[in-house]
Amino acid sequence: MMQNLNRVKKLHFYKIVKIIPALLVGFLLSNKVSADIYIYIDKNGDQHFAERKVDENYRLLLRSETNKAPATFKNWKEKSYSKAGVPRNKTLQQKYHPIVVKAAHKYQLEPEFLHAVITAESSYRRKAVSSAGAKGLMQLMPVTAKRFGVDDPFDPKQSIHAGALYLKKLLKEFKTKRLALAAYNAGEGAVRRYNREIPPYPETQKYVKKVMGFYWHYKDNM
Repeated sequence: MMQNLNRVKKLHFYKIVKIIPALLVGFLLSNKVSADIYIYIDKNGDQHFAERKVDENYRLLLRSETNKAPATFKNWKEKSYSKAGVPRNKTLQQKYHPIVVKAAHKYQLEPEFLHAVITAESSYRRKAVSSAGAKGLMQLMPVTAKRFGVDDPFDPKQSIHAGALYLKKLLKEFKTKRLALAAYNAGEGAVRRYNREIPPYPETQKYVKKVMGFYWHYKDNM
């Protein structure tokens, strides 16, 4: 009798474990959460969620409502692009332009496209760090930096070349700039899960529109 009861408890526990990821995603889509949520994006672009920092790969995604930062989906990988604009002072843009051109040529991209991504991601601030832990000019997440052999994400050359190579791979898989940008922002796994369409994440949708706006601006003004 006791053994059967223990088996039932174990089965119930395993069922709970299996639905935890779904519950975490539900937390992300709600207006309030009751615990911190951490995210880890693996080398395949898939996202893993946890309520604690499991290891050094996990980064804080949403804070509990008991903390000062509001725990809403809007916090997901929110970066400086929400306030980014075409820089009036072109000093930094001109400084990194030679690296951009070389990376664009190497990976068969348009320099204007790379400039658009950098503008949205970091506004040419090489030491920029997002709330999600993305770093450098191209705002590489730690797993992405590791994936492309970057040992210093704040080094302009490493950051731009790694970001360019990543965009090249995304363009090869998803075919369009808009989907490549969505994958760059939300992860390859997210775009695949939404049938190779832009995921319904407000920040990702806003990101794609903003970068494409910068791209067309630079096409006419560079």
